[in-house]
Amino acid sequence: MPTSKYAELVLDAERRRQRTVTAMLKGSLRESFSFEDYRALVHTHGPWVRPLKEANDHITVPIEEVEKAKKAYEDVASYLMQKLGWPREAVRVLPQGSASTQTLIRSPDNSKFDIDAVCAVDLARIGYIGPMEFFEKIGASLERFEPTAKKRCWNIPFSGEPFYLEFTPSVPMDQVPAQVREAITASFIPTRDYSDTALAVVDCPSRNWKPSNPEGIAKWVNDAASLRLVREVLVASFADAKAASIAPVPEQDVDIADTLRVAIRLFKRHRDMCVRRNKIEKDYQPISIIIVTLLTSCYMGLAHNERSFDHALRVLMELAELLPGMVVEKNGRYYVDNPTVEGENFAERWNGDGGERYNAFILWCEMLQADLRVILAANDPQDIRDTVRRVFGCSPDRSGGGGGAGGGGGSKVSGSAPVVPPVPATQGLA
Repeated sequence: MPTSKYAELVLDAERRRQRTVTAMLKGSLRESFSFEDYRALVHTHGPWVRPLKEANDHITVPIEEVEKAKKAYEDVASYLMQKLGWPREAVRVLPQGSASTQTLIRSPDNSKFDIDAVCAVDLARIGYIGPMEFFEKIGASLERFEPTAKKRCWNIPFSGEPFYLEFTPSVPMDQVPAQVREAITASFIPTRDYSDTALAVVDCPSRNWKPSNPEGIAKWVNDAASLRLVREVLVASFADAKAASIAPVPEQDVDIADTLRVAIRLFKRHRDMCVRRNKIEKDYQPISIIIVTLLTSCYMGLAHNERSFDHALRVLMELAELLPGMVVEKNGRYYVDNPTVEGENFAERWNGDGGERYNAFILWCEMLQADLRVILAANDPQDIRDTVRRVFGCSPDRSGGGGGAGGGGGSKVSGSAPVVPPVPATQGLA
């Protein structure tokens, strides 16, 4: 019996699964030798784990770049709070997006990576001001950094650096005046489990407030990641390891044993490689929040349905197979619901483009599944390693520099892009 909506979504996705896990999946890991031989091989050589760990390490933004970005984030946050002149306890700056969920990755095209931040202001301590006045006041306070106004944030480019910052002005939902809050929540309602972190952000096109919950999303991903799908007997082989006004940016090194975050990172990288190799159009690629939401929902649903796996790659394969079925279709419309704000559909743009984005998503899922099957079919350790490198665009070393948050739109930085090996013609990238 399903124990949650995510469990039910997974059961529905299993019923809708476009392809079942093939005999190749079972045979590649178990039929060629006994389970004891397999366990010893994983512990001794890790023929699948080690190449995946190498790929995960390769796409991790270099620590020195992350540290520079963290310092810039903290410096800008401190300057902003000082410049605003509001009580320090009235302003809180915290990371959001890929940095907050520890799924920040390098981009294969050498783009800048981004650190997204939220500037949450307690209006009860400073007096209520309207959304656009509030937005412009934050921008004016950042003038020294030459920010550019975007839909809901201020972009700080940091010319010459491999990163940029984006600050989103916001207000804690429970501190917005009652009449304003009622208008906001007429269509969008913070979910009960994450209502304490709900925010109201400024939506410039509508010149009004709109609900958001980046801290809730990070907590939701963290809650799901704490669930284990890989049997404990093999988990050991996967590892080789303040209530302040300015919340720190989490560390971005993610161990291979953190199956959910590794899946998000590798799947985002695969999406980026599909774009780089002209398999899907960049304008229609599945955006990172959709990948994060679908994968986390699926992972949580598998856990709630008490599924277990003897290998991390089996989990990746299962997630890839179920991913298309995790998209809800109702009355000819597609839905990927925000788990922290009821009524917000991350896939809303899929319903107004003639099916371009949905079709690109399905094509990407098919290529991802095909590539994971090729990796699973390999038996020779060197063949496995070479295939993983081809699929995820990883050269043997870390040369080529530059980061990227899931195919984000940052500008290029100096230096050459990583060399991508030639790719034989298959259904996927391998």
